[in-house]
Amino acid sequence: MKKKRIKFIALVFAIFVCSVALSIPANPKPITIVQPNGKTLTFILKGDERMHWMETLDGYTLLRNENGDLEFACVDENGILQNSGILACNQEERDEIELSLLQTIEPKLFFSSEQLQEK
Repeated sequence: MKKKRIKFIALVFAIFVCSVALSIPANPKPITIVQPNGKTLTFILKGDERMHWMETLDGYTLLRNENGDLEFACVDENGILQNSGILACNQEERDEIELSLLQTIEPKLFFSSEQLQEK
């Protein structure tokens, strides 16, 4: 009976190790798109197939809105990563609205522990 248990535990461990080993990192090449407002956005994919997000070249986290467009991400009072409502664009195209928002948020924002558990 012990041999079967040991074999079972070894099999579960092997499956776990293989699944971790097969994680494919996101493509590090920058992607450039034109947002609906006509501004250009170049961003980088981060993470792997299990957990992924996007960042501007200067490190601001991006989220897709309900239309699929990319907005700067911010965190609410509970630390939940959410859309800012402001379409993202490259540094050289940012106006006063975008610059004002970016003064209130940090680059490299990440999902809360609750959001990570949901994913």
